[in-house]
Amino acid sequence: MPGVVKGSKQERMVVVPYRPGWRMFFITAFIAGAVISALVGFAYGYYQTLLTQETAQAGHAELERELESVQLENSDLNRQIAILDRSSVMDQHANREVQETISGLRDRVAELEQDIVYYRGVVAEEIEDTGLIISRLEIDGTNDPRIYNYKLVVRQRDADGDTYLLGHVNVSLLGRKNDKLVIIPLRDISAEQDELDIRLRFRYFQNIEGELALPEGFEPERVQIAAVETAPIEKTLDQDFDWIVGE
Repeated sequence: MPGVVKGSKQERMVVVPYRPGWRMFFITAFIAGAVISALVGFAYGYYQTLLTQETAQAGHAELERELESVQLENSDLNRQIAILDRSSVMDQHANREVQETISGLRDRVAELEQDIVYYRGVVAEEIEDTGLIISRLEIDGTNDPRIYNYKLVVRQRDADGDTYLLGHVNVSLLGRKNDKLVIIPLRDISAEQDELDIRLRFRYFQNIEGELALPEGFEPERVQIAAVETAPIEKTLDQDFDWIVGE
């Protein structure tokens, strides 16, 4: 081929039709794509911003609700505390009143106990001056040095003649046998008495008499008398008499 150097590489040439309108189209399309991409990015960003704001607003509303609930609970707790404080004050006041009442009752009980002691003394003095008394005890010897006659007289002081005195009396001999202290009930040495407690029932007086036989080797020292009145008043008497034999 004319004008071709032998031995050199030859590039193929392509013939393209000249179209200036296509270049303008591609440039416009590129710019439009860039603008659309920017608009889409802005819209997406705006959407995300709105979504974030809505989420934040929802969270803020939830926090406000929780805050309101906490405030209500706190208000209830404050009311309960106030009620408990008032209850505590009332309890303290009531406790003071109870303690004062207890103290007053204790003082009253002490006063009543003193009154009881006083009235018991008065009643004891009155009983000593009325009711059952041991009027006389007589012991007389016989021809037998171990046999004795006895007579115990009990009577009712201030008797009105209509009221019976009721009760019982116990009589014992106290002495020594073989250097030992011995107490012998009257019923064991007197055939006239078959009860340890001799029954009393009289208007004015009652005689308790009979014969007693001292056991061999027994030396009498005293006569012990324990008497109990059950009506018309309650009274007890414990009295000892020396062993004295009348002539």
